[in-house]
Amino acid sequence: MRFMTYVARAAIVAAWAATMPCPASAQELRPELTQTNVTYRGEHRWAWRSEDGETGTLRLGFTALPSGDYLVTGSLMLDDAELGASGSARWRGDRLIVDLMVSGGVRAQAPDEAKQRLFAKGEVPKQIDSAGFASFRAELSKNLDGVSQQYQTNVVTGGKVQGPVYRNGTLKLLSR
Repeated sequence: MRFMTYVARAAIVAAWAATMPCPASAQELRPELTQTNVTYRGEHRWAWRSEDGETGTLRLGFTALPSGDYLVTGSLMLDDAELGASGSARWRGDRLIVDLMVSGGVRAQAPDEAKQRLFAKGEVPKQIDSAGFASFRAELSKNLDGVSQQYQTNVVTGGKVQGPVYRNGTLKLLSR
């Protein structure tokens, strides 16, 4: 319950901050930039590619806090799903460390090869539902390209569990 209260508060702060006027210079993510107020710093998009070849787009909005940390919210869009993402970020030296919880699911989708392997031969449904979550860490350089680590679990139709899975990936900045 306490976690949900923090999430609700963070969402309210982020929504409030997004409506505040923001000078162009505040749209940047720079480690040396400081402020005394909660300030929306803009949205960024990355092309994400996992080590096993899955691709997607990570879209995140950053709200800077006076502490120097950021509230982060957005989505990870994959071929068959759009997953919600929320978390925090902070500069550590010349690296922006982004820690996210990513969650979501799909309904009535043809199972990909990994999900097909969860079923006995000849018993793979034509369509499945799936819900899951991932702990997702990104380490970004000053140019905002970087690497990711992910730990995920999915549960699919019939109570079949995919995971836990650990995998690395890369992030390439698409836009600011």
